[in-house]
Amino acid sequence: MNDRTFAQLKPQGLDELTEEAYQRRRSADLAAAFAAPPAPVARIRRGRPLILAGALAAGVAATAVVVVPGLTDSGTPPQAAPTTVSPTASSTRPAQSRKLDAHTVLLAAAESATRTPADSGRYWYVRDRTVQRLHNVESEYVAKVNALVKEYKQRQEELKGKPGELKAAERELNRELTKLKSATLPYNAYLSDTWESWRPRESGMKHRTERGREKEISFASPADEEMWRQAGSPELRPKDAGSPEDNDDIERVLSISNPTLNMRNVDELPTERKALESRLRQFYRQQPGVKEDFSVYLWQTSVDLLGAPITPGTREALFRVLAGQRDIVSQGEVTDTAGRAGAALMTKETTPEGERIEYRLIIDPDSAELLQYEVAEADKPASLLRVTLEETGWVDRIGERP
Repeated sequence: MNDRTFAQLKPQGLDELTEEAYQRRRSADLAAAFAAPPAPVARIRRGRPLILAGALAAGVAATAVVVVPGLTDSGTPPQAAPTTVSPTASSTRPAQSRKLDAHTVLLAAAESATRTPADSGRYWYVRDRTVQRLHNVESEYVAKVNALVKEYKQRQEELKGKPGELKAAERELNRELTKLKSATLPYNAYLSDTWESWRPRESGMKHRTERGREKEISFASPADEEMWRQAGSPELRPKDAGSPEDNDDIERVLSISNPTLNMRNVDELPTERKALESRLRQFYRQQPGVKEDFSVYLWQTSVDLLGAPITPGTREALFRVLAGQRDIVSQGEVTDTAGRAGAALMTKETTPEGERIEYRLIIDPDSAELLQYEVAEADKPASLLRVTLEETGWVDRIGERP
């Protein structure tokens, strides 16, 4: 998702070029992972309160991450030493040999949704597990950014009264920042962590995000870990800006491609297939800028909505809309990283740069729940993003879990 996922890492404005702007600033719904050029541009939106919703500064995006499937998601304390793991061709593994087509799977999920009782509460709770490839050593990156900004500010003083030369200096700063953001580590290191959030139904109520829980660092191979040691074993765990817990009453974005949706109206979406598809196509046409294929938009929006408090009727209608898309295919029965069985579905996109991207999700047709989603380059063994929704549901108080 070209911003719901992977944004063009173009410097945003010199007023943002401060040390604070280059700290990691996220909120509980980390929905997205950023990759700098020349990596493929894809968008991965999440319907959660996240800095991705436009609050991430250009430099922050440079801590870009790529998710590696097959990483262990438990057992290592937050400050334990890094471990070595081997990425696999997929983050999922076969659960059974049976393979149903996507249309059948989605209609089965739609039928299950009709049997799901409506629930309610004061706060919508989400806990997810995200695995990301580290794009750089944060402390080194921030130091380099600050050095570039300091140099530019000195040039500003020297070039007062010379607007042409000042503009050239600004362009040079942008070029250097872009190069810095495009750089990658010579070894493959991965960060995985757990996030929890409580989002209020009513406007003005406090929101809470607890981030960076069960944080782990892993390497793709012993060779990658050895390269890290040869580089001086730099600290790879990014520093969380401020407290690991956020409490505020700021309205969070529920769906980046559908900014009019919020916690108070998402349960008002149509509950009939044709009406819901019409509404979604309306949202699709209203998106600014270059639009992805509708099937990709629908995948992204489905990820947002299936992790949000939509009604059972809307959930049923959404699965029926998905069932009508010819370019969504089944990849068979699998288990997600939490060990839950589900059906894997996939659609593809070719970006303007010619990169082929696969968008995958795992649903449980029996419960009509979204279990996991990921984004990957086609024919590549590792995913660009993987998020496992471990638990969602309504609660009445912050700190409670369903």
